[in-house]
Amino acid sequence: MINRLKMINRPNLSQIKKISLIGLFFTLIFGFASCDSNKIYEENKAFENNVWTYHDVKEFSFTVEDSLTPVKLFLNLRTTIDYEYSNIYMYTHFTYPNGNTDIDTLEFFLAHPNGKWLGECSGTVIENRALITQGYLMESGMYTFKIEQAMYNDALSEVMDVGIRVENLVLSE
Repeated sequence: MINRLKMINRPNLSQIKKISLIGLFFTLIFGFASCDSNKIYEENKAFENNVWTYHDVKEFSFTVEDSLTPVKLFLNLRTTIDYEYSNIYMYTHFTYPNGNTDIDTLEFFLAHPNGKWLGECSGTVIENRALITQGYLMESGMYTFKIEQAMYNDALSEVMDVGIRVENLVLSE
């Protein structure tokens, strides 16, 4: 009787490894998902051949459901280390659910005066994120955000993509 119980209840080594790997997989998945739990929306759009022209306006649409939680709005920009300027000017068009639109001009600083990049460098890619606004209460509904480059050059080389990120503002207690 004791031998039969040991055979029935005792998992073999390959079963233990399989169960451990499955547990590790789900722990990692839930861990990564919870790290970004404040994100409402994030999207980045690439430029063909890493060239951003005047006519290439990127548009992003997202829905806000919670009008009681303040948000932060970020602008994302990825360039290569060969981008020739230390900044970039952009026009932004923000359309609210009621149809009203705000148009603004932004200057995004990408490098220190000494030439050192401000963003996170990984090989030849520089990732930049700038806070546009925070603590803003958004009404529920669909928002549209358009971004266009406003530099003197019609075509900016070495700009990989641009995007926005909207996240809940976490108020410290």
